[in-house]
Amino acid sequence: MPCEICGCPNVKWLRVSTVARHFACSTKKVRRLIKSGCLLGVRLGREWRVDHASVDRLVQECSLVGDPRPPQ
Repeated sequence: MPCEICGCPNVKWLRVSTVARHFACSTKKVRRLIKSGCLLGVRLGREWRVDHASVDRLVQECSLVGDPRPPQ
């Protein structure tokens, strides 16, 4: 069952590719958001995972200001 806030699968840690696919952006953009601190991410071996709560928080912040895009 998908998350009610962001529509992503209902798991604690999401793959970068999953987040990118749900928000129609590149994986590079998602990794930039992790690096800038907009999203919380951890590296597991060669792969990054994104904290689902940080994705929900970003979606809510963007919807509050009326901008559908994440901050640059």
